[in-house]
This record gives sequence, C-alpha cells and structure tokens, in this order.
Amino acid sequence: MATASPSDAALRDLLDRLHTATRELARERDLPQLGEHVVELVLGLTGSAEAVLAIESAPHGYRRLFSRAAGRARPLREEDATRLLVAPGMSAELRAGESNLGALAVGRPAPYTDADRVGLAIFASDVAHAVEAALLRGHREGDRVERAHERAVRMLTAVSSHAAAGETLTDFYHRIASTVAELVEARRVLFWRLGDDFMLSPAGGFGVDETFLARLDPIRSDPDGEDLASKVVHKNLMFRANSTEEFAEYEYVLKRLGVQSAISVPWRAGDDRLGLVAAYDSTRAGAFSRDDMWVLQTAGQAAALVTLLWQTQEDLRRSVDRLSKVDSARQLLLRNMTTVVERERKRFVSDLHDDALQKLTAAELHLERGDVHPEAIDKVRELLRQTETALRRLVFDVRPPALEMPDGLEQSVRDRVAMLSGAGIKSAVEIELPGDLSLDVKAMLFRQVAEAVGNAERHSKANNVSVSLKLMDGGVRGLVVDDGEGFSVAERSNVPGHLGLLALRERALMAGGWYNIESEPGAGTHVEFWIPLE
Repeated sequence: MATASPSDAALRDLLDRLHTATRELARERDLPQLGEHVVELVLGLTGSAEAVLAIESAPHGYRRLFSRAAGRARPLREEDATRLLVAPGMSAELRAGESNLGALAVGRPAPYTDADRVGLAIFASDVAHAVEAALLRGHREGDRVERAHERAVRMLTAVSSHAAAGETLTDFYHRIASTVAELVEARRVLFWRLGDDFMLSPAGGFGVDETFLARLDPIRSDPDGEDLASKVVHKNLMFRANSTEEFAEYEYVLKRLGVQSAISVPWRAGDDRLGLVAAYDSTRAGAFSRDDMWVLQTAGQAAALVTLLWQTQEDLRRSVDRLSKVDSARQLLLRNMTTVVERERKRFVSDLHDDALQKLTAAELHLERGDVHPEAIDKVRELLRQTETALRRLVFDVRPPALEMPDGLEQSVRDRVAMLSGAGIKSAVEIELPGDLSLDVKAMLFRQVAEAVGNAERHSKANNVSVSLKLMDGGVRGLVVDDGEGFSVAERSNVPGHLGLLALRERALMAGGWYNIESEPGAGTHVEFWIPLE
C-alpha cells in the first residue's frame, strides 16, 4: 500500500484546517462576533503569537480593529495592533472581487514558510467574503444580494472541502467545477489554464465531454492583447453573453463554442494570472446573471489560491527530493573517496615493494655474499640505479617538483608523458592553459593526467597516446586517448589493475566536475574529464 510523503500529509493537514475554519466563518452572522472569531481562528491556523483583523480601510486608518495574542482573552493595544499591520511579517489583504475590505496580519518569532503565506491568503479570501456578507447584512441590502453572498460563502466552503478531498489538482478542478455548475445553474463549467507560451487550454471542468473538448482549440492570451480572452485574463474583464440581441456582438463566441450562453471571469490570485473560469449554457430561462458572475469570480479566486498552495507544496517536495539525492550522492562520494585513498595507498606500497624494494634486496644479497668481482659490482650499481629511477618515478607521480613553477603544470605533464617512451609508446601533448592556475587546480589536473597515462602505460599495450588540456566552459577539459587493446567499461571494476579509473571519476566529481570514459575491446580507450576553475 502506498504511503503518503510528509509533505503530502502537511498539505492535507493544512487544507483540512482551512476547511474547518471556513465552515466556522459561515456560521457567523454578526460582524463583531465574526471579527473576534477570525483572530481566534487565524492564531491556531498559523501557529502565531499575535493576530489582527482590520476591516473597511479609510483615509485615516481602519474603522474596526480586532486583535488577540495567543493565550490571552484581551485585545492588543491599538498601537501594537497597528504595528503588526505595517510590520514586514505576514499579512494578506481582504479582497472580495475588486473591493479591498481591509487586512489580516499575524506575527511570531519563527519565520513563515511559503505554504504558510499561501494558507493565510486562502483564509483571508474566505474572511473577505464573510466580512462583505456581514457588512451587507448590516446595511440591510436586498434579498437578492443576500442570496448571492450566501452562494459565495457556500462556494468558499466547497473550495476548502474539495481541496482537502482532491487527490490531484485536476481532480480538485473537476470537483469545484461541479459545485460551481450547481450554484450558477450551468450545464458546463471549465477552468482554462494559462501556459508559459500565453496559450489557454482546458485544465479541468464539469459537463465537458470529448465532443465539447474537440471544439476547444488552445486560445492565445497576451498581456497586451485586445482580444476577448486576453482582456478577461489580463485586464479583469467580466464577460457575459447569451443568444439574445442584447449580446449580438458576442454571437461569434457562442457559435464557436456551440453554446447558448456563457460567462467568464479571471482565474487569478493577486497578480498571479492562472487563466480564466467559464460557465456555459445556463439552465435558467433568463440565462446567467451578474450575481452568477460574482459567484464564479469567488470560485476563481479561491481556486487560484489553492492552486498556488499546491504548487508551493510541489516545489517544496521537489526541493526535498533534490536535497535528498544530493546528500545521498555526497555520502556515496565520501565512501568512494575513502575507498580510493585506501586503494591508492595499497597500490603505492605494492609498487614500492614490487620494484624499488626488490631491487634493493637483490643488491643487499650481492653485498652479503662478499662478491667483489667487477661483474657483481656492476650488477649492484645497476640495481641501485634502477632503484633510484623507480623511486624518482614514484615521487614524480605523487608530486612532480616543477609543479609549483608558473609553467610547472605543462612541464610536469610533458615530463610524465615522455616517460612512455621507455615502454615503446609514442606520445603527443597539446596544452593551452593560462599560467595563473592555482596550485590546487594544477595538482588535480596533473593527478588526472598521470592516472590516465599510467593506466595506458601499464595495461593498454598501446602504440600511441595523446594528451590534451584546454579551457572549456569556465574549466579545464582533459583528454587522454590511446590506441591500445581497450576493455569493457561496464566491467571495469572487475578488471585487475584498473582501480585508478575509480580515482579518476571520484576526483573529478568531488571537484564539482565530470568524468567520462569510452572503451571497447580492441578499440582503444578515450578518457575525458572536466575540472572547474572556480
């Protein structure tokens, strides 16, 4: 059975708490009671220490302030509440349609996450519509407006409920579209999503079968466009049309969609434009009303905030996944580097024992026998000379003495490659590098070249080896190619003597670069690496 990730569980928990809070808001009919309840709910919802709700902004401040500190029944002092509203903490405007009804702000010592901010924005949207409904009730507006606001509150409650229940965003759009269709009495409701190329395409809806979708080609929507879709998405046009003569100028839109009536509103959260929401084919004789458009706008704003919350959670999940992979790779590199260091030490000791130490032992045996014949003395001299050469070679491979000079890298590489002649291998060197490389970079580049050349010298049975070092993409690209007998790269870890290839790879990766090797039996070997200069 699949197990939900911690980020999924956190998202579900937040959506559940938003749903519960919105349902509680819907029960409040009186503005003072609503204000007190809002600050109480937002403290628990955001885990904040202080909260303030400011209603109905005016030129000289706010008419009504509701505030609370966690664990206290008394409100904040007015200056403290005002400070919280203007502080660079976490706040959200109370917007219902194009109306700004005030602000909701919270504060705490710990920083807020992006998910916290989107969650507050969603709750603030719900609060704005609940406040507007309470204000209208206080102003004793007509029954029609009262019913419209009741439908809007039902819409908000449904949005939070569907957000908590939906498995995916597409599933959420289907659920919310179904509720919208019920509230505005439409046969079809569709969310049109704005893509990176400024094209609108269906994202999910209700009552839209394959036949209907086949008529919906992607629509261009440009911020500077004067077409209908561009005006709705980017210029907040509220579109409404039916087949009567009053809307004759929009008859082409209805014919293209194959519907009798339509309304559409921006699908947005603040300045974030997601697309548009549309309802088609009203089941009422009088077609869609302005109140229906207001309900649709409420749905679009609330659904946009949920979408942003979902996307924020997805971004967080991807970041956590990337960090987990990076940490795993780092751990693997550290383990591999430890293994490589131990193998390098073992190989160093093996080379010292199999070459220089054996020659010294042979010379010692000649001396112990007291053999002073000229031939024996010449043999001892030759053994000591070979020992000196082997030790110098070993020291050179570990740290060439010329490396610290300005042109020391090129000279050291050429000296190392020239040693191939002793094995009967012809060589070619091409180096195009600046002279101001750091000692660390020069040492790493030399070790990479020496490792690759050493492998070719010991195992390839090559006739020719070429070495190249050149600047590329802010780093140094190294290339070592031989025409030897090659080997199977997939089995390189099982090929005796090829342990140096692991060091080549791990050294490049630890430096922030990359490494690649290509080889096949009978086709030679191509070793390539890149080391960054910064």
